[in-house]
Amino acid sequence: PSEEDIVWMKAAYRYSPGFLHLAVIGFSGGGKSSFINAVRGLSNNGPIAAPTGIVKTTDAVTRYTDPRPDSQIFWYDVPGAGTRNVPDWQYFNNLGLFIFDCIIVLVDNHFLDSDLAILRACEQFTNIEVFVARSKSDQHINNMALDRMPRGFDPCHADDEARSRFQQIKSETRRKFIDETRHDVQANLESNNISPKKVYIVCRDAMHSVWNNSPSPMAIDEEELQNDVAEFVRRR
Repeated sequence: PSEEDIVWMKAAYRYSPGFLHLAVIGFSGGGKSSFINAVRGLSNNGPIAAPTGIVKTTDAVTRYTDPRPDSQIFWYDVPGAGTRNVPDWQYFNNLGLFIFDCIIVLVDNHFLDSDLAILRACEQFTNIEVFVARSKSDQHINNMALDRMPRGFDPCHADDEARSRFQQIKSETRRKFIDETRHDVQANLESNNISPKKVYIVCRDAMHSVWNNSPSPMAIDEEELQNDVAEFVRRR
């Protein structure tokens, strides 16, 4: 980007000197709005929460304040890449992602071309801190465990023995999901000549609990992500 591009995009996004600007990006429907609400300590139905829904709810880059006292952070909800309105090849530059101090990339089962394009572009900017997070971990673990149960199994209406078996399978599935996710992310990065990065395996409810200083049985990497983002903020 030219100097004029940088000035223009900073004005468009109301970039404020003395504050840090963190963008959450990734595939459409990946839970970016819910993620932003969780890290701001808000539920999805709060009065200042980012709108969420089953259909795509973010059509333009939207800025949100951090409600904590004395916070120096602005969060940005960025439309998903790979849609007709935002094709992969022009996503990073057209949306001015080069002005952000930090980008959190939410990924699904497999890296999309748009995820890889964003990570490649970020490597050209030393001022951008990048985190990779595997979102909706609770849903994926639950679905994987249900696939191993007899057809028609419903944990809400099952007997104690069946529920106990389901919880055992869910525990095994959780360990498998964590191991496979960490391996798959690194393999994807390596095969696409992108520097290794830690993947934070998270879900909305555990993020909300951790950011509100409450333990969660669903938590995997939420606390580590919180600590690492906080350390980045302190360092900057």
